[in-house]
Amino acid sequence: MKIRHGSLPRSCVIFLWPLVALSGPAENASVPDEVTVLEPVFVEASSADPWIYFTVPGFEVISHCPDSFNQTYAQALKMATAARLAVLPASFWGELPTPMKIVLYNRRPEPREGFRRGSPIDLNWVSGDGGSVGSGQVVHSYPVTVGDGDTFINCGNYWEVRADNDDFSVDPDSDIRIANRVPRLPSWFAAGMEGQFGLYPNGIIRSTPFTSALILPSAFWISTAETIAVQNEAKEKHRDGKAVPPSRMLPLGDIFSGGLRTDRADLWNSEAALFVRWGLYGSGNRQDFLDFVDRASREPVTEALFRAHFGLGYAEVRARLDAYLPKAVSEPITVPLSVPLEKDLNFREASSVEIARIIGDWGRLEGRTLGMENLEYQRECLDQADRLFERIQRRGNSDPLFLAAFGLYELQVGDAVRARDALERATKAGVVRPRAYVELARMRLEDSLPSVQAGIGDLNEADFAEITGLLTTARVQMPSLTATYDLLARVLEHAPKRPDREQIRPLEEAMDLFPQNAALAYKLANLYGDLGLHGEAAAVIDRAMKFSDSDQSRAVLAEFLDKKAR
Repeated sequence: MKIRHGSLPRSCVIFLWPLVALSGPAENASVPDEVTVLEPVFVEASSADPWIYFTVPGFEVISHCPDSFNQTYAQALKMATAARLAVLPASFWGELPTPMKIVLYNRRPEPREGFRRGSPIDLNWVSGDGGSVGSGQVVHSYPVTVGDGDTFINCGNYWEVRADNDDFSVDPDSDIRIANRVPRLPSWFAAGMEGQFGLYPNGIIRSTPFTSALILPSAFWISTAETIAVQNEAKEKHRDGKAVPPSRMLPLGDIFSGGLRTDRADLWNSEAALFVRWGLYGSGNRQDFLDFVDRASREPVTEALFRAHFGLGYAEVRARLDAYLPKAVSEPITVPLSVPLEKDLNFREASSVEIARIIGDWGRLEGRTLGMENLEYQRECLDQADRLFERIQRRGNSDPLFLAAFGLYELQVGDAVRARDALERATKAGVVRPRAYVELARMRLEDSLPSVQAGIGDLNEADFAEITGLLTTARVQMPSLTATYDLLARVLEHAPKRPDREQIRPLEEAMDLFPQNAALAYKLANLYGDLGLHGEAAAVIDRAMKFSDSDQSRAVLAEFLDKKAR
């Protein structure tokens, strides 16, 4: 068996343990003897100790935990979805082209030293460590989510679980869906929802499987000391009838512009979260607030636009936020839930293809997230993926989702021939995996361009048609995947002839989906400039500058203007 990255050290044994005992005699008979030097590693499931596969709407789960815990976890996923929709309507949550993958496994915590990362694969167990998600009754490593834009995999270790636990909560995808919503939501709204001081801090909407209400914790204002001070002032006002002194809030225009000094970041985040809380639960005009947020995702915020939705100006609403703050930091919010009906899950043994596709892809993605100082751990992750993918690939498996995952792995480790073959077969089969189309288009572009790229005329008509066809499919499958538009801009720079407006239109539409994306605006403006459309280029930069909500974005746009002036 081919292993590209060296044999596995024993330091990966904890993550691998659930699969070590899973290989049946028939599988072992086909594996060369030299594989024994890699022990312990992933092998495949058998009836003695299998991985279990089941689905929940929006999720695909592979588990090595008891069925009783799987039931609890599945119900928690359903409640997380219900909680998400209770907080915001469906139109505010981005769509994913494939279900989110969940990997559950159980392994007794063991002391470890050395590399420390809060991820399940290395298990940074130390005395007293043991973070939990929504429960003091479940001991596990912090679940970690990895992804590459179109696919996300959440992996966590659960040990000593209580299947009857009624205080267990999960939320693996709310932050991802906020980020993948198009048009892109304003940064102040995202911060108010899931930021440091947001409605659900740390990206978790806390719900429990056996209740019909969601509890959003009381607000946190700047710091613990500041929060307590506001709470105490509120108590004094209630006791003595005194007015609470106005807080030192920022002008609301500063919240929407996002341009703040670093030393005021906590104030900006606190006020953004307070405004979102007030808009949803304190203003009495929830729909007006939602309409304003949706409008702010499509055009720059001005005080006139603000007044059109609230009937009030910035200063008047700031005064209302001052008055709302004592209540916000003192009282949690209870949100009724529409509880989904419980149904028996269809548990079955996971197939070897599912094991390779999900856990192999997790190893691939986790193996690329770390810096140069963690090369040994990175090699371990990639070795896992290699073994799982190779075993299935040798059988000539034609499952499109597996081929897409395998092709992306081969591309990552540098085998362009095998990567292209797998991605070609996956995309021809119509796989729903936008990244596969983007990366195949990128490979074809690199193969088609001359070593010295001059510009218009570099690509022939056939190559141009094939590449743009792949990108069209990726764009339809997942409009929020920005890599599609970044690559399309480069393709149009080398089109066989001057692109027409119809060919440029997807990039123009992208600016409506990502109005705050200064880098994309820069690329489109450059393309306009190369085509002599200088008025259109200036208009793109001007619009992006109005939407810009960070100093970094403004610097990118200013660079274009400076370049044009010179």
